[in-house]
Amino acid sequence: MMKHDFIIEGWQINNEEPPSTIETDEQLKSQNYWIHCDRSSTEFELWLESLGLDESIIESLLAHDTRPRFQKIDKNSFFLILRGVNLNPGKAPDDMLTIRLLYTPERVVTCSVQRLRAIEGVAKQFKQGKGPLTLEYLVLEILNQLNAKIESVIEPIELFINAQDNDSFNNEEVAEISVQHRKLLRLNRFLKPQLYALSAMNKEIIKAFTEYDVNLANQLDTLSRIVDTIDFYIAQIDVINNRISQINSEVMNRNTYLLSIIAGIFLPLGFLTGLFGINVGGMPGVDNPNAFYWFCGVLTGIGVFALVMFRRWKFL
Repeated sequence: MMKHDFIIEGWQINNEEPPSTIETDEQLKSQNYWIHCDRSSTEFELWLESLGLDESIIESLLAHDTRPRFQKIDKNSFFLILRGVNLNPGKAPDDMLTIRLLYTPERVVTCSVQRLRAIEGVAKQFKQGKGPLTLEYLVLEILNQLNAKIESVIEPIELFINAQDNDSFNNEEVAEISVQHRKLLRLNRFLKPQLYALSAMNKEIIKAFTEYDVNLANQLDTLSRIVDTIDFYIAQIDVINNRISQINSEVMNRNTYLLSIIAGIFLPLGFLTGLFGINVGGMPGVDNPNAFYWFCGVLTGIGVFALVMFRRWKFL
């Protein structure tokens, strides 16, 4: 009998022999295997119920909106919710995908809705005759693949931030800085809870993982470094945004200052032209044909005098 349709990847794992694909449902009744499943399948839910799992575990495996967390079931089993970057075509990497992982001494069950490159990376190793030879090392390799994919997304962000050593920024650069900032914030939203989940897993005593303590600590350290790096980049972008605000403020202040100087120069000139523009008797120079030229000369002299005084007072 062929295996269930909800199984995307199925591998029999033996400590001594290379992993082999699961071809029949009978193999699912044995031990030491890993299956990655389509979480949206109704048949998957029925299969989980057939394993005799606690209802709360099944609900956690099938829940739509969850945060990364670790839950110990008993001294030999646990449940883990993780997030991975979305590297599917046309998707934003920071629109992170959920992967749920159930570990028991008999099997490892993972599930997701969309393609997850970390899972495909592990499956690719199996197809090449390589990959983990134990269920415990399989869990660690999944964590390793998730961290590696996250690092691949962060690397170009680092290059972008390091390139922002400018004294001026155009609209496109400011918009891109905002995009990268939002991307880092979205990554941080899920990676910090994921760090807490791995930390809780590292503190719990799972008998089968005793000999893998160093490997698990390394994955925890890697994720901790990733989170610290994201925090650092967010702080760097805050500094860049402050510099952009300062540059814009300096430009605005300089323009305002220049307009104030111009207004200061033309204020007395405007007053005089307004005064001589009134149409009443008694205005000086009305009967003098050269009065207009004298008046223009006086205005020019006042303007030059104002410029000289502004320079002496170091306003210019």
